[in-house]
Amino acid sequence: MPKPALNPAAVLLGILVVGTLLPAIADEEDQLDHMEARQLMKQGAILPLQTILKKVQGRILEVELEYEHNRYLYEIEVLNANGIVIELEFDATTGKLIKSEIED
Repeated sequence: MPKPALNPAAVLLGILVVGTLLPAIADEEDQLDHMEARQLMKQGAILPLQTILKKVQGRILEVELEYEHNRYLYEIEVLNANGIVIELEFDATTGKLIKSEIED
């Protein structure tokens, strides 16, 4: 029986909430919470997470929205079909893939 698909908005909200509860995982100054993300999306400053996730193949493990190097970034960790965890970094404004690297 196939696993049900996760709601991208719920994934983002869950990750952002967990990120605020576990500040040791990410730099608090760079990571945005769900309220900031919602406001940025309403203003048109970032694309909806769902738009970015359409470009991602594999099982999503973690999603973060951060502000680094004067731009908003979606950082997404994905488990691919070969069992390899890959970190993808997308420009949250344009949706362009900036970086893809294998996680250790």
